[in-house]
Amino acid sequence: MKHWILVVALAAALPALADDKSKDQKKAPPKGGAPSVEELIAQADQKSAAGDLDAAVAILKKAADQDPTGDVSLRLGRVLEAKSDYDVAMDAYKAASVKATGARKGEALGRLSSLQDLRGMPESIATADEAVAADAAGAWPKIAQAKARARQGKGDEAVTLAEAAAAAGGGAAAATALGSAQEARGDMAAAEKAYRSALEAPEAKVAATVGLARVLRKTGRANEAEPLLQQAIAAAPGAIEAYKESARVKMALNRPGEARADAATAAAMAEGDADAQRLLGEVSVAQALSDLAQGQADMAIQALTELRDKEPNLVAARIGLAKAYVAKRQADPAIAELQKAVEIEPTNAEAQYQLGYVLHVVKGTPGAAVPYYQKAVAADPGNVTYRTNLGAALTGNKDFDAAVTELTKVTATPGYDRPDAWIYLGQAHLGAKRYKDGIAALEKATAIAPNSDQANAFLGWCYFGLKDSANFKKYAGKAKALGYKEPTLLLYLGRVEAGEPIK
Repeated sequence: MKHWILVVALAAALPALADDKSKDQKKAPPKGGAPSVEELIAQADQKSAAGDLDAAVAILKKAADQDPTGDVSLRLGRVLEAKSDYDVAMDAYKAASVKATGARKGEALGRLSSLQDLRGMPESIATADEAVAADAAGAWPKIAQAKARARQGKGDEAVTLAEAAAAAGGGAAAATALGSAQEARGDMAAAEKAYRSALEAPEAKVAATVGLARVLRKTGRANEAEPLLQQAIAAAPGAIEAYKESARVKMALNRPGEARADAATAAAMAEGDADAQRLLGEVSVAQALSDLAQGQADMAIQALTELRDKEPNLVAARIGLAKAYVAKRQADPAIAELQKAVEIEPTNAEAQYQLGYVLHVVKGTPGAAVPYYQKAVAADPGNVTYRTNLGAALTGNKDFDAAVTELTKVTATPGYDRPDAWIYLGQAHLGAKRYKDGIAALEKATAIAPNSDQANAFLGWCYFGLKDSANFKKYAGKAKALGYKEPTLLLYLGRVEAGEPIK
């Protein structure tokens, strides 16, 4: 009987002993058995360090199913991202975010959001918010949210988030986010600096390159942007934002035919990206405006009217049509198109600017133009052309102090080398009877454009205000020789040249 009891007891103990043995095997498998997750990760790290990313991916895929923490999927996403396999990397990050918690979940979602941003996917903003909810203190959630806020036009908030990401160890990815934030804020010099600082880091190179190219285009250096985008597309064929920016660069270089191929690629790769679909229409507008530049205004109007009727909500078509009408000095139909454009898309900076331009330059009503220029500047604060024209309209409306404030922002922009803002700044000081300040600004203008009849005329009037007959004759005489025909200046010039003193 005792023997039977002992056999039963041993039989009951066997499952427990087997379980303990199984657990021991998971922790330290015998030689020749299947490697543990930790061993697979170590092997993958070795392959990655040796540059064999394909082998690292294969190993991590084997390990992913055995890992309940999401760590392997997160590592897999990083390696796939380094290979520019963005779609598969996004799948890995999604898988990691489902399994992981805390900082690991926040990083997976933050990286996912950043890739969605590079792919032009609107859900990147919601994913960024999920990342912050998972780990508010982490670098990657802050990076993702900084980019999201920049995309929403919230530059100041984006800068704060990007700087916090850098402080949390975000490295080059945080620098790229800072570039996006400064761009949204309108500080193109700071944006360029941030993007350039991230260019040499493999994990941020593509996003930084696209951002830098965008800044170069916006600051009139599209020719510098084009080769950068070619490199980005070659390195990462899945980077839809690179194709979109390449199309815009080629339009800026007046090559709409070439731009169409890039725009079509972006639209085909991102069917859900409204911006990519809209870009195709913008290319058609660019082609019509190219015809306009060659003197074929009627052809451009016909093409743009057809495009507008086909896509009534395509703001670019209405802006282009307005430009064609302006070329024919038809201000009223241009204004009608632009008013509809700003009604459809109130935050469209170019539509607001063009409406201000027609009212200011074509209709000669600077006061009516001011609010539209102001909206353009608010939507795109880094655009020096918008600010310059706002300053000119404020001067024309005799709001001289406000004009000086705007124009000083333009002339203080790093790298600004155009005469326009200096001329209008001098005119504003002249209108306020600050003649010496006007002279200082206008001398900057004539240093850039010595044959500007307008700058020389304003210089003449500043010296007239100071009762300096010699310099009045010098600059007013030069303006006259350059073709300046304003009758009041010419009248006073004749009188002073005849010996009449300035009183």
